[in-house]
Amino acid sequence: MTTAAEESGKMPARKPRLALMGEFSAGKSTLSNMLLGGRALPVRVTATRLPPIWISYGPDSVVAVSHDGEERALSIAELAHVSLEDTKFIRMQMVADTLEICDLIDMPGISDPNMAAEVWQSLIDEVDSVVWCTHATQAWRQSEAAVWEEIAGATNGRNLLLVTQIDKLRKGRERGRVMSRVGKETEGLFEAIYPISLTGAIEAGEDAALWQESGAADFVEHLVELLLSAETGQRAASPRADGADRATTGAEIVQMSRRATVEDESAQDDVAEDGPRVRPKRVQPPVDQPRRSRRPARREAADGG
Repeated sequence: MTTAAEESGKMPARKPRLALMGEFSAGKSTLSNMLLGGRALPVRVTATRLPPIWISYGPDSVVAVSHDGEERALSIAELAHVSLEDTKFIRMQMVADTLEICDLIDMPGISDPNMAAEVWQSLIDEVDSVVWCTHATQAWRQSEAAVWEEIAGATNGRNLLLVTQIDKLRKGRERGRVMSRVGKETEGLFEAIYPISLTGAIEAGEDAALWQESGAADFVEHLVELLLSAETGQRAASPRADGADRATTGAEIVQMSRRATVEDESAQDDVAEDGPRVRPKRVQPPVDQPRRSRRPARREAADGG
């Protein structure tokens, strides 16, 4: 049966779906922390074998979705015991600025010898764009290239490559040599390639110069523009309480900047993380003024808040 939406050629609005992918220990969890403004999962859970985690905007919740579509509510602590055989993916909801403009799908590492590729392959068709993380000291291995060749066609073609832990390489010739090689080997495969120190970005705090030096500023600006222009139908309106129609406000330019915060969530210590948080922020510069990186503002969360 043909629906009215199909007849009109327009499907219902939804947010773009951004997958974070790469080999094990390539920096996906750190990237997720940076984009979400803090750790979505406790360390002891991220170290376990988990299926893909689909993170959306909404009240905090965790649900395991089976291969036949059945859903089961979980606590954060129960995630460590999720069965890969019985679970297709984990659906999480949380409040984070990034999730106002996209859904994040945190994929397992492709090189995990204890996890079959089918675990993450089953969700590839749901993905719009990918940020692929490759470790600077072993950038763009043959195993990565082989997997990317298989899955790239399932995306919308607007994908970014992050060369992570770039601070592990000496500045100058060594970094230039690696970036030149990666650029040649991935020519035409990604919309852009960014060298980045994700830990440096998080530790930058209020220092805009360090944020820029980490490589995060250019990457984040590109990512936000990519998400806002994603062709997934009309972008869903922002869920902010002010009710403003963000999808149709042409003068609004959305960028991301950091707010370093320290949270003391003793009542929710499963998801607490001491240290700086990186929180995306909507920025609306004056009309007709060029976009510039904005110095981040530091906020200290109230005790117990």
